[in-house]
Formats: sequence, structure tokens, C-alpha cells
Amino acid sequence: MRLARRATSVLYAAGRRVARRCALWPRTSMAAVGVALLGLSLAVWLRMGPLPAGLLDESTRPSAMITDRHGEPLYEARAADGLRGDWLETHAVPTLLVDATRAAEDVRFQWHPGVDPIAIARAAWRNIRAGDVEEGGSTITQQVAKLLLARQAGTPARGWRAKVFEAIVAVRLEHRLSKRDVLSLYLNLAPYGNQIQGAQRAARAYFGRPLDSLTAAETAFLAALPQQPGRFNPWRNPARAAGRQARVLTTMRDHGWLSPAAHDEAAGERLNLTRESQAVLAPHFVERVLDDVRAGHPRRVRTTLNAGLQRTVQGIILAQRETLERHHAANTAVVVLDNHTGDWLAWEGSGNYFDDARGGAIDGVISARQPGSTLKPFTYAAAFERGYHPGSVLPDIPSQFPTAVDGVAYSPRNYDGRYRGPMLARVALAGSENVPAVAMAASVGVPTVARLLRRAGISSLDQSAAHYGLGLTLGNAEVRLDELVAAYATLARGGEALAPRRVIEVDGTPRPLSGIERILSERTAFWITDILADGDARAFAFGRGGRLEFPFPVAAKTGTSQSYFDNWVVGYTRDVTVGVWVGNFDRTPLRGSSGITGAGPIFHAVMLAAVEQVRGALPIGDVRPVREPTADVERREICALSGMAAGAACPTRASEWLPRGHDHAACTWHHASDRGLVTVWPEAYHDWARQSGIAVPVATPPPAAVVSAGTGATRTPGRREGAAADDRRLAIVRPVAGAVFMLDPTLRPEFQALTFAARGGRAPLQWTVNGDALPPDASRTSARWPLARGRHDVVVRDAAGQTATTRIEVR
Repeated sequence: MRLARRATSVLYAAGRRVARRCALWPRTSMAAVGVALLGLSLAVWLRMGPLPAGLLDESTRPSAMITDRHGEPLYEARAADGLRGDWLETHAVPTLLVDATRAAEDVRFQWHPGVDPIAIARAAWRNIRAGDVEEGGSTITQQVAKLLLARQAGTPARGWRAKVFEAIVAVRLEHRLSKRDVLSLYLNLAPYGNQIQGAQRAARAYFGRPLDSLTAAETAFLAALPQQPGRFNPWRNPARAAGRQARVLTTMRDHGWLSPAAHDEAAGERLNLTRESQAVLAPHFVERVLDDVRAGHPRRVRTTLNAGLQRTVQGIILAQRETLERHHAANTAVVVLDNHTGDWLAWEGSGNYFDDARGGAIDGVISARQPGSTLKPFTYAAAFERGYHPGSVLPDIPSQFPTAVDGVAYSPRNYDGRYRGPMLARVALAGSENVPAVAMAASVGVPTVARLLRRAGISSLDQSAAHYGLGLTLGNAEVRLDELVAAYATLARGGEALAPRRVIEVDGTPRPLSGIERILSERTAFWITDILADGDARAFAFGRGGRLEFPFPVAAKTGTSQSYFDNWVVGYTRDVTVGVWVGNFDRTPLRGSSGITGAGPIFHAVMLAAVEQVRGALPIGDVRPVREPTADVERREICALSGMAAGAACPTRASEWLPRGHDHAACTWHHASDRGLVTVWPEAYHDWARQSGIAVPVATPPPAAVVSAGTGATRTPGRREGAAADDRRLAIVRPVAGAVFMLDPTLRPEFQALTFAARGGRAPLQWTVNGDALPPDASRTSARWPLARGRHDVVVRDAAGQTATTRIEVR
């Protein structure tokens, strides 16, 4: 606008100077000069005048193409008008397409100023002869102006005024843009039929290939479509489309843009059109990607997803559908994460996005659910950072732990209702025992465990540590599958946290990887990984040859949430971490299912597929561990029961990775005697041993069962010799007076029982609760009572008539 005004002012000033010099000219001469100057001013205004504000604004693209990491389309986010397009940069326009488009639309495109008078005159003459509008004289530039104006207004304008304005805009476009830029705009905005916009997108839609790979015949076919895309639609009028293509090829030959030989070859070529599938792959993942990039109005987004692996995951879930139905599981979520880059390689949110009846559109990957035992490794990791190690001994005995509520004790139980006495930390974690995990959490503190989980990326822990209590290690909080998998990948990377990513690049601009933060020592990450990959250590709970075992090392952990609402399996190799959740979005409980039976088969198949995809082949026979031992650990032989250095009398031994240079005391539990092997149990295990039918010798003062972070040894002296014989007074040892117990929703009813124990008195003992007698235990000193809500009076009577009483509450 400013340039046009300046030019007009210069011309006006020049005219005034000419008029002063030619004051004596005849009036007709003066009039001629004025008309010439006026015409020149008009020409300058037409050529250099302003364009409508925002006409060339590129913020409104017709659609955004979301692809996998290899460029395969996952989904096309269409514009509001439903068009599908893919932007073609000016430098990438093939010469063959330029020539074909000129032949189809505007043979004098390179020579006219935006409007072609010859074409207009020819079209007018033919229309007059026909008595109807049969031909238009619009140039490519005029069509670009029309398309730009329609995009800006939302609808194309009609009538002669609109045609005149389009011609003016076309002239001004030619002033501001090069011919190549104008043609590029046309090839991006022109309609190619079937809701397709732009030549780049049309090449994929009709031929399934990139634009620069098309033959002359295919290129001519595309160039012929924009003139009348409905009339030349190949799906409805293939003969008409072929005729139009032939005319374009002939024009290209006549103008020297195609040699006669090339023309004949193209004319004889048989086109192989392909119908493009409109199905979306990984819709839950695509939704997350669109949330990430929508604000930038991108044209093309290359994601981290591997389309081939995604299809395999979907096929695995489909193959397991019958089994899932037997467990009354309607929904499944699966993710695969590349450990090295943090790239999501597969992401399935529900098992069937289009299953509206079962909430298929819900993304289970980002839905917070209770993870069960899958949080236990982080409790052990927090303890290993504070002096514990896989050889530390933990008590798997009936225990009560204080809670944040005065008078309320927490008494955890294992899933099978059994107590196994002293357990090595390796075996306790590998077998997913509850009681030792709670004991470990109590030792290091729940705030420490919660802090580690938050640093590992678990964002859903938005309450205080006191809110979760010791149940945090058993999974009473809710977490997201994607965040849990990312936390496990931290273990796979040796303790280094890396935020995952979904997008590799947007419109050719790479998205950088996030920074790495160390949250655990390499030694701790090695210990946890070595335990989770130890099939022998978990055999007592899971057996051998199950879904957690592979022909190469895999570290894995299962989880089952409260009341069997959720099944989980998370595991990792050197390369990938896989997470599987099985359940129901409406929180209907599963039937007869646990992590190993519900999510386990899917996990096993997905892990095999993911490793094969990343490695190129299954590394069968690869015995390299998931994490190599660190320089600060060494193999030592320990007593399999006490965790101390194995002595001559220790009947079972184990080889364990201990801290290098660790001062490891010799085992004090096992002794050789004239009567054979004698095991001196720490005092805390006496009741458990008796209830298990194990003799408890009293000749040697045993240490107490206070776990030592360094050795697993015990330190507090036990009973004096003969102490048990001296004290014959009957007393209730468990439950303690005034104890409050909470029903555990993670356990089946048959496991919701409390074991009563007493000392002193004369066997057998008779227990009653609220006056109801209980059958005696095999030890004749204890009994098991199924928990029931309310306040209860517990009474025990021995054979001599002594009694002891206590009162408890169950909530």
C-alpha cells in the first residue's frame, strides 16, 4: 500500500512538471497526457496494491499427518471442512508435475502477469458460440487467488465482481511471489477429489507412493483432476478420467515438455490405483500426540511409535480375548518403551478403541489404577540405598506395625496366608511376599519410599506419606501405566531417569531428548534387576517355566490390586521395558486371575515381539545379564537361612552379590552338637517356629530378629537358659490388648485370618472369641480366627484352668 501511494505521488509530480513545461500545448494534448498518467497510475495500483490482510497466512493448514517413526501414516487430523492434505515445499515440487500442471491448466503460465488476455478472449468466444459457460479463462494464479480467498472467507465467492477481484489479487500475487512459489501454492491448495487437497496428499491417496516417485502417466493423471475433480473422479468415472489424462499427455508432448517416446510409453501405461485405508492405528497414542502438538498447527508429525510392533501388540491382545473373557477382563493396556532413547514404541490403551460398550475410547495407559506389588522393587531399592543388600534377612512372621492413627495397628499378610519365617531379601522380593516388604518399608520409612517413587516419575502420588502408610509398598496408591513403565526403565538404565517422548520431529524440526537424572546408584539398580531376573529365587512362589521366563534374561514383576480389580506385569531387558495392565474400566473385579495369569500371557508375547523388533532377531541363548555387576559388589557364600557368612554347620548355602569388602560375620544360627544340627532361632522367630512345628532350643542365648542393614545378623540377646521353664503363667502374646485390625481388600476372605498365640500355661489351650470356641491348632498352643468387623473379647484357657483375656477391634 505504501509503495503504491509513493509511486502514484511520483507520477503525479512528474505530470505536473510536464504540464508546466507544456503549458502552451493544445488542450487535446494535455488531455492525452492526463489519460496516460491516469492509466499508468491505475496499472501501478493494480500491480502493487495491497493484498487482503492475512491472505498468505499459513497458520491454517488443511490437515496434520501423524506418522510412525518410519513415516508410515497413523492418522490424519483433518481440518474443520474435512479435507485431507499434506503440504509440499516449493523446492520439492517435481519438474514433471510442473509441466503436467501447466499442460492441464495454463500453458502460458510462465509468460503472463497473472491474467492471460488470450485465454480470456478464447474462452469468451467459445462461450458466446455455445450460448453457455463452457470454458473459463482463469490462469493458475487466478485459481490460487480464488483458493486463498475462499480459505480466508470460509466459502468461495461467486459472480462477476468476485471474478474481477480474483483477477486483481492474481496480478498482485505475481508481483510479490515468484512463478515457482505461485505454482507451489496451487499444488498445495487445489482440490484433487474425494476430500483430498494438494498434490502431495493425492499421490499417496491414489497411488500409495510419494509424489516424486510417480511416472509421467501417473503425474498427468493427478494434474488433470483439479479442473473438475468430481467429473474426473476415477472411482466413479474411470473412462472420463483416462480421457482427460490422455489430453494432458498430448499437450505436454506438443509443447516439448515430454518427448514423443516418453509420451508413447506414458500413454500405454496402465495405472494401478489404490484405495487408501482410512483406519487409524494406535488411536489412544495419536490423541496424546495431538495434545502435545496441536497448539503449533503442525503439518506433519513424526512420532516414536513403531507401526509394525503396534499391529503385533493389537494382534496379541485379540488372540488373548477368549482367555480374558474367562477372567471377566474387558480392557487391556500395553506399552513398550525404548530404554536407550525413552521412545514409546507401542501404545495400546484399551484393547479396542471402538468398543463403546466397554469404554474402549478410555486410555488405560494414563488412567491411574492400583498397581499391587509392582511398587515393591522401589521399597527394596530405597533400602538398598541405605545399607541393605540382597542377603539381608527380613522377618516373614505375623507382625503388627503402628500407623498414623492412634491405636490402629497394621498387620500385613501374604497372598497365600502363610508365613515363612526369616527370608533373604532376594527371595522375599522375587517371591513378592507382603510381610517382608512391609517390614522393609517400616525400616526405611514410607516418606523415603514415596520420595523415590516421585523422583522416578510417579506423578499421581499427590498425598502425604502418612496418607498411604505402609500399604504404599503393596500398591494401595494409584499410578499410571506409562509412568510405572518409565520408572522401571530407570532400573534398566542403571538408575538414570529419562522422561519418555512421543514425538521425534514436527515439520522437520527434531524434538530433543530430555535430560538424564540419576536417582539411584548403579549398584542398587543392578541388585534389583538381578533379583527380578532370578527365576530360581521366585520359583517357590511362581514355579519354573512360566510367563516370566524367556530364552534371554528379563527382569519382571507382577502385581494384583485390591479385590482383584487390576492385573499388572512390568518387565525389562537391556533394550526395552514392557508394561501390561488387565482389568475393567468400570472397576468390576476379575475372576480367578492374578498378574501371572491375567496379564502374564500378553506380557510374554509382547516382550518377545518387542525384543525381536528392536534387535532384529530374538537373542535366544544370550546369557548376558540385563545389568552387569558393578565394581563395588562381589560374590560371597552365605547361609541361606541367616544371611550371614556360611559356617561349617550351615545346611543350606547361597551365593550372593554383597558389597565389596563387606564385614560379614559368620553364621551364629547353626551349630553342630552330639545330637546333630541345632538351629538357634532369634527370639522374634520363636512363636513362628513353634506354630510351624519347629523345635526351639533354649540352651543357647539366641539373638533377636532385629534386621541388620549390613549383614542381616541379629544383635539383641534372647531368653536366658531355662527361662521358658521358669515362667508357667498363661499370657496372650498375640493379639496385644487394644489392637485394632483393618480388613485388607487385597486378600481373599479365606486369607483374612488372625493367628492367636500364648505363652506359659499347660497345653492344650482352648481359645474363644465372644464365647465361641475355636478349634485348636496343631501346636495345641495357638488358633486361627477369621477376621470379622467389630469389637471382640478373646479368651484362652489352659489344661490347669488358668485364663487370659484381651480385647481387640476389627475395622
